[in-house]
Amino acid sequence: MRVLRLLVITLLLLTAGEAYDTGIQGWTCGSRGLCRKHCYAQEHTVGYHGCPRRYRCCALRF
Repeated sequence: MRVLRLLVITLLLLTAGEAYDTGIQGWTCGSRGLCRKHCYAQEHTVGYHGCPRRYRCCALRF
């Protein structure tokens, strides 16, 4: 029973951290970009304006 309780608490903590990241990724910033920690290969960094701390504005390359 103790192991089950520890497992449930661990899963709740992991899902809470992931939920915060998905909320931030929905934020839009200048030049039709999205706020991300790291830009994907097909994107480039536009800047940091409009994003929370430690996130950058990523937009698609053309």
